[in-house]
Amino acid sequence: MAVVAMAYGLLFHGSAWYPVNLLSAAAMPSMARADAETLRAFVPSSFGVAVLAHGVLSLLVGLLYGAILPMLPRRPVLWGGIVIPLLMSSVVWASLGVVNPTLNARIDWVWFVASQIAFGLATGFVVARTQPIATMQTWPLAARAGVEARLVAPEGEGDR
Repeated sequence: MAVVAMAYGLLFHGSAWYPVNLLSAAAMPSMARADAETLRAFVPSSFGVAVLAHGVLSLLVGLLYGAILPMLPRRPVLWGGIVIPLLMSSVVWASLGVVNPTLNARIDWVWFVASQIAFGLATGFVVARTQPIATMQTWPLAARAGVEARLVAPEGEGDR
């Protein structure tokens, strides 16, 4: 995801720091109001906030993917790479317009969705390649409830 975002910064703004500073703008109002030249420059405090935000968000979204994707029917790469990123991007787009319209105006949503899809494809691939772990949810209800009962045959069947 970070590679796609930085490629966007280099291609369209001439600086890999543009998306980094834009990410930090969610927590630093001064960066949300900064001019384009400032967003293209390396700002140490902005870099620190962006690395922390990106790390925490990637970890949380990765955990969410790891928990949800195995429960979805087949094709975790499709769910993780297309469906969930589009849903998440839609929620971010709808809420950011209300929460921080200044930041919302500076985001290139096509590239934002592309970076979400890149993250989702990588996560979906990892989940598809992992060995499932059996949990109690696959056990019968009686076993999950701790009921110990012997199988009793209906009358007449046990006489043979």
